[in-house]
Amino acid sequence: MHNHLDTLEAQVQANKKRSIWAIIAFFGMINVIFVILVLVFGNFQDSNNPYQPLLWLGILEVILGLYIAIQYWQNGQNILRMNKGAEIGEDIANPDYKKVYNIVTEMSLAAGLPMPKVYIVPDPSPNAFATGMSPEKASVAVTQGLIDLMDREELEGVIGHEMSHIKNYDIRISTLSIALVGFITILGYGLLRVGQSMMYAFGGRRSSDSDRDSNYTQLIGIAMMAIGGLIIVLGIPLSYLLEKFVSRKREALADVSGAELTGNPMGLIKAFKKLEGPVPNAKVLSPNTSQLMLVEPLFGKEGKRSWWARMMDDHPPLDERIKNLELVLGEQGGTDEYDLN
Repeated sequence: MHNHLDTLEAQVQANKKRSIWAIIAFFGMINVIFVILVLVFGNFQDSNNPYQPLLWLGILEVILGLYIAIQYWQNGQNILRMNKGAEIGEDIANPDYKKVYNIVTEMSLAAGLPMPKVYIVPDPSPNAFATGMSPEKASVAVTQGLIDLMDREELEGVIGHEMSHIKNYDIRISTLSIALVGFITILGYGLLRVGQSMMYAFGGRRSSDSDRDSNYTQLIGIAMMAIGGLIIVLGIPLSYLLEKFVSRKREALADVSGAELTGNPMGLIKAFKKLEGPVPNAKVLSPNTSQLMLVEPLFGKEGKRSWWARMMDDHPPLDERIKNLELVLGEQGGTDEYDLN
């Protein structure tokens, strides 16, 4: 068991490094976009000041810095609002909610972590997630569908998984990567929309050599639309793939470290086996936060899904996750043979 825990800790540390590189790659991608913007729109400037491009780049960096600061200040509360989470406390009267609150309390004590805030999401689909920027300011949310479907043992397995995300600081990386994907998306669609508006505003006029302002504005509009389109076609899919690359590994590790926390891998195995069956589609959960969820939320996806849809999943397939947990349980070859790579 000691070797098993050492192996798990080594994989957690390796995943932290991988996550840091992913965040660096996100910032690198955003800065490439910034440089393209400065190079393209710098040509529209009449100023001969050689430091003008650096000034514009500095302004863009300040905007990004403010955006990240706001996300830290929000501390995942925007994610809870997106999913319509309602906070519950120790004195909650509903026995099912009380049970959830008690399990979160037990798991936080077992993990040696501060008690996170507890939220209920009014969604019929069974799911759960954790968010926040640190264990001291973390939140755990479970859906009504999960409470209805799972018994206490299974709920413990799920909440142990979410508590592992908090303990491993996955919540900070997840919240930050969602924010950065959001920033790239806002940038892409924002440039496209502003460019279109500029084109429509001046496209109705017949341009002439004397109408330099109209031509100038249309050129800027075309440039904005071109860069915005490039971000939408290339930047957004790349940012999603980067997000998925880290998310899948993080989920597999949280399954195993959550099982260590509860001391009972069977709880999460049974929960996953229930989730393999038919479950209701998500009605309230936000698709923009699906990487935080215990399992991929279903939004009316029926029948066979394309290879691209499967590649864009945030989570490994459930049968793989069950197999890893069964290896931890010792049902398929002992506790030291599982591999999350």
